[in-house]
Amino acid sequence: MKTWMQRSLGVAGLAGGLWLAGSLAAYADDTGSHEQDSSTESSIAAPIELGGLSLGIETEDHSSEQQSSSQTDENGDTIETASAQESSSHSELGIDVGEIAVDPAAMLDTESWTSSDEAGDSASTEDSLSSAAEVQAPISVGGVTVTGAQQSESSSEESAATTTDEGTASTTESTSESSATGGALEVGQLDIDPTAALSGDRESAATSTGDEHGVDGAESSSQTAIEASSPISFEGITAAAADERSSERETESSVTNSERTATTSEAVSESSSNAIGVDGLDLALEPAAGLWNSTDSAATQAGGVDGVDASASASDTAIVAGAPFHLGGLTTAGESATTGERHTTSTVADDEGTATSTEHVWDSTRTAFVGQTGDVTGAPWVWTDTRSDASASAGDADRSDSSSVHLIGYAFPFAIGDSGFASEIADASSTQSTGAVTDDSGTRTDERSTENHSVSRPGFVLDGTDGHLHGLLDTENAQRNRLA
Repeated sequence: MKTWMQRSLGVAGLAGGLWLAGSLAAYADDTGSHEQDSSTESSIAAPIELGGLSLGIETEDHSSEQQSSSQTDENGDTIETASAQESSSHSELGIDVGEIAVDPAAMLDTESWTSSDEAGDSASTEDSLSSAAEVQAPISVGGVTVTGAQQSESSSEESAATTTDEGTASTTESTSESSATGGALEVGQLDIDPTAALSGDRESAATSTGDEHGVDGAESSSQTAIEASSPISFEGITAAAADERSSERETESSVTNSERTATTSEAVSESSSNAIGVDGLDLALEPAAGLWNSTDSAATQAGGVDGVDASASASDTAIVAGAPFHLGGLTTAGESATTGERHTTSTVADDEGTATSTEHVWDSTRTAFVGQTGDVTGAPWVWTDTRSDASASAGDADRSDSSSVHLIGYAFPFAIGDSGFASEIADASSTQSTGAVTDDSGTRTDERSTENHSVSRPGFVLDGTDGHLHGLLDTENAQRNRLA
């Protein structure tokens, strides 16, 4: 209670002291008292727990086909053909959910007390009320994991041969293709723990002494508090995906007659692969808020209408809220590569000699990158504070004082860790060719080769940063009036 409030009430107490003493002596023969108290308490809880959940599916397919034919005409010419095809695929999907737990609970507790005393014309009454409530509902969700894969393969072979009186011509071709795609996603465990609490206390007292010229006094006070918080924890995300594809083709043709034999073969292969991964993004958050309020009031009247009046009141209110957090950094990496290769060989043999030529062409491209963001931490909070007071009077002398104070403050300290990015881009190619001729004069060989290679590595690094944003708003109003 403020100093001026105590002095004001002291004036009223001095003026009414004589009335109080006389009244107690005159009416001590009539007494009575009454007391009553009650209390209630209740609680509820409903924990629920669900075990993990798993779901999976897998499929497979396979097919094959073969056929051949042979035909001979009246001239003795023969044509033979053969072909074979085969394909297969396999896919699977899996989902796994961790345990889920919910544990809500609530509690309510109230208590009240009342007392009254009477002695003649003197009476006093006191009562108090106290209540408290608490609610909490922690939730836990186990991690979620999702996996998937898809694979497929196919191959085919074809051949044809024609035989006549002049010679034989044959061709063969084989192809194969394969692909594999897979990925995994893992979400970390999530925990939420909301809690709220409410408490309140209220007290009042009243005193009456003597008749209309006696002393009346009343006092009351109350306090209320509310607190709430909801910590959140998330263990992050991990994801990975990969895709690989390849194909091959081989062809060969041969022609043989009485003059020469010519053979040509070619092999072509292509492949590609892509992969990416993401890891991180952990989160820890602890939001919380609180409200506190208290009020006090007192009033005294002595000597009736022309006596002494005094009153005073005070109130305090405070609000505080904050949400410290930590956000884990995110790391991402990826790679992409393609490769192509081709082999070609040609051979011609006759009575004069043999001529052979080969060519090998190879191309490759690769791109890789990695990026990382630093951890982010912060602790934002805000608070407000309000206080107010008011007035007193005694007889014909009036005096009033009032003041109010408002404070608002905020702060947001934060820090961001180092971040960076790096990449590599590479290209490579080569060509090799060889020619050889063999005859009566000997063997002549010609070889040529070319190579190209280039690499580029862009990247950047961002140093960490931090800051501390904060501010304060302070306002105060005061008034004082006196009339005598």
